[in-house]
Amino acid sequence: MPAAPVLKRENKKRKVVDYTSATPSGEGTSTKLRKTENVERKSKNTAVYVTGLPPDTEQEEIVERFSKCGVIEEDEGGDPKIKLYAKEDGSFSGDALVVFFKEDSVTLAVNLLDEAEFRLGRPHTVMSVSKADFAHKNHSGGGGAAGGGEHQPRKTVDKKKITKRIGKMQKFVLFL
Repeated sequence: MPAAPVLKRENKKRKVVDYTSATPSGEGTSTKLRKTENVERKSKNTAVYVTGLPPDTEQEEIVERFSKCGVIEEDEGGDPKIKLYAKEDGSFSGDALVVFFKEDSVTLAVNLLDEAEFRLGRPHTVMSVSKADFAHKNHSGGGGAAGGGEHQPRKTVDKKKITKRIGKMQKFVLFL
């Protein structure tokens, strides 16, 4: 009777045990369903917002200073994910966004670099470093760059390329 072991195996697969809940698991819903109903998906914040940078700041200086706190994420081209904000006339505003690979790097950067001198030995280069706040992006109808609450089409991404880049950064983290 080869069918009996197969049926026994299938019954085992269907059985769902929820060790985290106080309610019995025999209510007809699986663990996965319960988790997605109650928990809103929260993305990790791996970025810091930096203000008070000197007007002649170069991206390489930011990489050098902030890479001591962790691996800076790279974009598709292999460049560090650092955004330097500009004024309306196109000159550097003194603000930047630095995106790290790991969430722990954000805490380290805030603790070590907030109210620190960007260029050591020059007290007029004191910068402010804080965890980046993207709450304004979640609200619709803000009239941002898209205008009037319209959503811009989502950019298509090459998943193989992204997976390769993430693997490369993870290997780099292991060597640190």
